Amino acid sequence: MNRYSSGFYQFVFFGLAALTPITVFSAPLLLGDQTLDQILLLEDRNGDGDANDAGEKTVYFDDNNASGLASPTGNVFTIVSASDGTVFYGDGNTDAVYRLKDNNGNGNAQDAGEANIWFSADQNAAGLTLFTPNGVAEGSDGAIYVVEADTRSSPLGDFVYRTEDLNHDGDANDAGEAAVWLDLKDLNASSSPFDISFSGDVAFIADTVGRDTNVIYRAEDTDGSGMVENSEVTPFINDGDFGVPVDFAFDALFDPRGDSLLVWEFLDVAGDSSVFQLTDLNNSGNIDAADEVQELWTTSFLPADFDSFVGFDMAVGPNAELMLTSNGGDAFDDNLIRLQDLNGDGDYFDADETIVFASKGINGSYPERARSLAYVNAVAVPEPTTSLLLLPSLMLLVWRRAAAAKSIAAKKRV
Repeated sequence: MNRYSSGFYQFVFFGLAALTPITVFSAPLLLGDQTLDQILLLEDRNGDGDANDAGEKTVYFDDNNASGLASPTGNVFTIVSASDGTVFYGDGNTDAVYRLKDNNGNGNAQDAGEANIWFSADQNAAGLTLFTPNGVAEGSDGAIYVVEADTRSSPLGDFVYRTEDLNHDGDANDAGEAAVWLDLKDLNASSSPFDISFSGDVAFIADTVGRDTNVIYRAEDTDGSGMVENSEVTPFINDGDFGVPVDFAFDALFDPRGDSLLVWEFLDVAGDSSVFQLTDLNNSGNIDAADEVQELWTTSFLPADFDSFVGFDMAVGPNAELMLTSNGGDAFDDNLIRLQDLNGDGDYFDADETIVFASKGINGSYPERARSLAYVNAVAVPEPTTSLLLLPSLMLLVWRRAAAAKSIAAKKRV
C-alpha cells in the first residue's frame, strides 16, 4: 500500500481546508498497460477530475528506455510506488522485478541509469525462482516483498520473498539480500497467489488456490524470525463469505477500528461488480460477522454508455480516493474509474462521486488493457486566487505545530 499520510501533509491539507475552498487534483497515477506494453503516467493537469485531455498522458517507462533494458514492459502485472519515490514493478514476460527512479525529475524513468533489474531468477545469488512476479509491495520495514507464482510447466514456486538492497548497488540480487518470507504452497499445495498489500506489519495476500476456494491471507512475522510460519498465517476472508467476492484486486488501508481491506470484484456475469470494505471490528484476525462487511460502490453508478467487464487491480489514494481498472470488449469498457467520497459518508454512491478518469471511449487511445495501478503521490492544491494570501497563515500554523511538538518532546524528556 502506498503511503500518503505523513503528519506534515495531513496538517497542510486540513489546515488549508479550514481556511479556503480547495481544488483537489487527482494524484499522479502509474498504469501498467498489457496491450500498449508501457507504464503510463496519468495526471489531471487541468483539474477537471480526469486524465483524458491532451498532455495528461505520458510514457513513464517502456522498451525505448536508455538504460539498455530490452522489452521490460511486455506484461506488467504489478506496480508499487515506494515511500522514497522509487517505483518497483513485476513483469511477467521477463519474469523480473524492475526498479525505476526519475533521477532528473523530468517525469519519466526513460533516461540512462534510471532503470535496472531489482530481482530476477537468473541474477539473484540465493538461487530463488521467479516464474511469475504477480505482486510487489513495500513493507513497514522498507523492504520490498515479491509474490512469486509458479506455472503448470514449472510447479516449484508460490512464495513471498523479502528483498532489500544491503550493499546499496540498486538491486536485491546479492548474497543475503533475498529470502523466502512465506511459503504459500506449504499452506495449500494448489496455491496460485497474486497481489500483496501491507497495513503496518501485517501483510495480506490474495490466493486463487487453483480449484479450491479463493482466499485472502493475513500474515505477520509475530516472533521476529524473519519469515512467516504457517501458525502466523490465517485466512482473513474466503471467497463468498458474507457475499464478498475474493478475486485479484484488493488494497489494504489504515482503519483505527481494525485490519481493513478494500476488494474489487473481478467479474460478475449476472449483475453489477462491486467494491467492498472489510474491517475486522472485533480483532479476531478475520472477517467473521456481517457488520464487518460494507458495500461501497457498484458498476451501476457508472455514467451511461460506460461499463466494466473485468477488473484486475485497484489502488487506494489520498483523501479516501479509489481507482479501479476496467477492461472489456469495447472502448467504453476500457476505463480507469475514480471514486471520491465527497460528502464523507463512507461510500461512493452519491452524485459526482464516480468519475471516468481515463477511457479509450473518450480519449481514443488509452487504456487498452489496464492491468496494474499505483498512485505516486498526493497533492491538495488551493485555488490560485487565494494561494498567496494563505501562505503566511499556513507557514504560521506549521511553525506553531512544530513548536508544540518540540515542547511536548521536551516535557517527555524531563
